[in-house]
Amino acid sequence: MMHFVRVLLIALLLTLGSLLPAWGQSAGDGSIYSRFGVGELQSFSSSQAQALGGGGVALRSLNYTNFSNPALWSDQVLTRAEIGARFQTIESTSGQGGDSRLTAGTFDGVQFSVPLLRQKLGVAFGFVPVSRSNFRSEVQRTTSSSPFEGEELDYQVEFLGRGGLQKITGGAGYRFNDALSVGGSLDYIFGTLESQRRTSFPTGNLQEAVATEGVRLTALTATIGSHLTLSDQLRDDDNLMIGAAFTLPTTLSGERTRTIGESLDRDTLSTGVTDGDFDMPWSASVGVAYVPSEALTLTVNGSYAPWGEAESSLTTGGETSFVFPAGGPETLTDRWTMSSGVEWRPAGDDSFQGFLARTGYRLGVSYEQLYVSPDKSTTLNAVEARLGISLPTSISGTRIDLMGNVGRQGTTSQGLVQDTYYGVSARVSIGERWFQQRRLR
Repeated sequence: MMHFVRVLLIALLLTLGSLLPAWGQSAGDGSIYSRFGVGELQSFSSSQAQALGGGGVALRSLNYTNFSNPALWSDQVLTRAEIGARFQTIESTSGQGGDSRLTAGTFDGVQFSVPLLRQKLGVAFGFVPVSRSNFRSEVQRTTSSSPFEGEELDYQVEFLGRGGLQKITGGAGYRFNDALSVGGSLDYIFGTLESQRRTSFPTGNLQEAVATEGVRLTALTATIGSHLTLSDQLRDDDNLMIGAAFTLPTTLSGERTRTIGESLDRDTLSTGVTDGDFDMPWSASVGVAYVPSEALTLTVNGSYAPWGEAESSLTTGGETSFVFPAGGPETLTDRWTMSSGVEWRPAGDDSFQGFLARTGYRLGVSYEQLYVSPDKSTTLNAVEARLGISLPTSISGTRIDLMGNVGRQGTTSQGLVQDTYYGVSARVSIGERWFQQRRLR
């Protein structure tokens, strides 16, 4: 019966995961900042780390596969599969008084890990989002260059975008002793960013014009990580953990296709294909986690990536913009993040306590300097608060994690846009013992 429940649960989650991306991508309005660079950057390590503000580079856990640091993959006891999804609403307000709203569901990735040697050597594989582009903006204009002599002509320009980058990652982590572990992963990044510029005419018998630009990108990179655990530092039986991860810089090889047509069905009048590349800089993350007892966990994390040094022979984001000029390297700046969180599990590791005592309660906050900017001297920031709960189940090794978040990014000053977003997410982590050798007694 338990095996049937597990199979049914996995099937339902896979079905939900396959449907949500398609619905979210066709939703329409999103953040205008996803127009620039390679889109709005996404990150996911584990549901536990996400609820603690993100990162989790030092967060060692037997219940989760943490993808922020491959060194942590050495700690697995159970073969584990994880999948999740999230719903988010974005409300955008411009300095000119315009606003938009998007409510969409998106896929949060799939993770799979196997302990080859229990708490010694483990491997992990995952499919996770890297960036997402989903925006729409409109501009009303008037021109005196009208085919109707002596009349001014009103027209509307609409910018739309969708797509994003995904990552397939796989690697291993190895623990040398109780204190030190290391790990590494190979990461394949791929995806398509698409933008459209549609010009329509409210009056007159004029056909609308549609210019479409699609950029297909691929790259291969790698991540290395290390983790140090120090025991009995401030009190008996406590653990002070320090983690670090470094992702190598890479070049996204791209093919840009431009199409000019008379409608959205791509009845094209002309096309053009251009090859080029886009630099993705290195990134480094450092984290500290302190566990004074089995019931309490405290974390602090930071990361940095020098996006301001990026160069590109492909101008993603189109030829013009509603907010600021073309989405090339001149609109990018260095990105850094800071986060902190706390988790409380009243029962600790005691599996014989009641349901509420075995439940995990989480709170996290984060601050980010966005990697897009109207100019090199102006930076845009994002702040976010997260509240999570981790529910135990009757299936051993399986937990259901729920999280709510609310945040704000950008500004309405200087004619820019401010986004207010809030949402919920759900993730299921299923763990079982595999590859056990049967013994006769």
